[in-house]
Amino acid sequence: MNLVFWYGQEEVRLNLEEKSENIFQVGLDGRTHAVRVEFLSGDELLLNIDGKVFNVIIRSDPQAHSVFVNEKFFKLEKKSALRLLNGGKGKIRKREIKTTMPGRIVRVMAAAGEEVQEGQAVLVLEAMKMQNEIKSPQAGRLTYLRLKPGDHVETGALLFSVE
Repeated sequence: MNLVFWYGQEEVRLNLEEKSENIFQVGLDGRTHAVRVEFLSGDELLLNIDGKVFNVIIRSDPQAHSVFVNEKFFKLEKKSALRLLNGGKGKIRKREIKTTMPGRIVRVMAAAGEEVQEGQAVLVLEAMKMQNEIKSPQAGRLTYLRLKPGDHVETGALLFSVE
């Protein structure tokens, strides 16, 4: 399987071939590496790459993968075909952030009209007895945010918009 990601402005091409259960051959930059994977949880794993062990946590959203390797942070962007063909001119201008599960708003850390940075926490949503910080996927201005602490939201509800 061939994968393509972007780290900053650099394209990263990765070839992944499963040799046996939890053992892979990974091609990167013209070199191959033997990789053994041990899954610790849904987003945490241990990688043994050519004899060196790495603790890896991966958190994904529609635009990127946030990867922590031995506590060092890397952001790997997913770019759509439109953005690639337009050289970034097809960049998404307005983003609507919706909830994927019902919950209750615990805290709101921004207001409509405010400027936010990419990754900045906008609100805290409690769902399934867990509190989740909902962060802005891009820098911009909050054009829609009408929730307040105590509000209940259903699956698919619009939490906020940023452009």
